[in-house]
Amino acid sequence: MSTLTQITAAMAALAVTAAITYQVTRSRQRALASAAVATAMAAARAAHRDGLTGLGNRTAFHTALSARPAAVILINLDDTRAFVRRFGDRAFDQMLVLTAGRLGHLASLADGAAFRLRRDEFAVTLPDGAGAADHAARLAAAVAEPTELVLSGPPITVTVTACAGVAFLAPSTADDPRRALVHADRAMRAAKRAGHGRTAVFDPTMCGWDDSRASHPQRRQDR
Repeated sequence: MSTLTQITAAMAALAVTAAITYQVTRSRQRALASAAVATAMAAARAAHRDGLTGLGNRTAFHTALSARPAAVILINLDDTRAFVRRFGDRAFDQMLVLTAGRLGHLASLADGAAFRLRRDEFAVTLPDGAGAADHAARLAAAVAEPTELVLSGPPITVTVTACAGVAFLAPSTADDPRRALVHADRAMRAAKRAGHGRTAVFDPTMCGWDDSRASHPQRRQDR
């Protein structure tokens, strides 16, 4: 084989090797980029999800409020301290997960979304305000259904109740949409005063303090 032929063959081999190396490098870069995107998306989803129930968290709820749903329903469980004293935190967490599943299912049936705002409090946003009061009653009824929990011994059946408050967002108003959360909170408080497992719809007569506090409702103790 002549020297020229050897040189040509060597250059061809180098070209093939370079092409293969380039393709492998590009494939690795694409894989790394895809993995980075997937990781970022997973982190973004996690940042908007409640770690226990999988529902949207408070951050996701406020994002939903900024999209101006037609109605907001606030659901607060009754007598959670007594439940924890009797059954323990593990049982309470199980009950929260099962309750969240029921609320999420009912919300999805109405094209809405469910969120967990704090330990014993949930919220549902609805794109259509028609029938929101009836939907709140269905949510409260779903919470009150007997729930079977599996702890260290045989399964136990427990029953809890919840009160719900309903508030509406007018699509044309320039008010802070977070005001609806305060209005729903006031309606829920009115329902609590009426008893366990009750629902109420906000009206202006429920305004017990200045609306300047609308964006920062007080934290409540478990009821």
